[in-house]
Amino acid sequence: MKGPMKNKWIVIGAVGISVLLGAAGAAGRSYNPMKWIKKSPGPTASEQLAVNKEEEKKLTLQLQALLPPRTTLKDACATFKSLDDCVAALHVSRNLKIKFNCLKWDLTAARPNGDVKSCEAPPRDRALTLNKAIRMLKPDADAKAEAKSAERRAREDIKDASS
Repeated sequence: MKGPMKNKWIVIGAVGISVLLGAAGAAGRSYNPMKWIKKSPGPTASEQLAVNKEEEKKLTLQLQALLPPRTTLKDACATFKSLDDCVAALHVSRNLKIKFNCLKWDLTAARPNGDVKSCEAPPRDRALTLNKAIRMLKPDADAKAEAKSAERRAREDIKDASS
């Protein structure tokens, strides 16, 4: 085997290896085409509040009783991915008597300012869902029902403030 025939086999071998390596890389990814489309994240809670000052004022008044002492809604919602998540966390904190900073830390995986001495960091420093955070902080509560109720109430509060 000399010359062009040898080169042909080298090219075929290189193509075969690259196909094999490509398939191995694809195995780690999902075959669901909907997951290939990158979803642009929506505005964060801070961005949502900054857009509409009037809504922020109304919502702050509505939620004043839920906010930790000497904390503004803007400060409470900093680091949350969405305003819904923040308001739901405020409701859960009040309803289940969970320290808001502990809940915030578990939901955002970002250590909040203020008193967190009695809080545990979220496992593997990853944000938890509201349901899982409730289960971790208040094991005797019906986490699924509490999370669902708080999320529904948060949507209602935000809707009321925007109208």
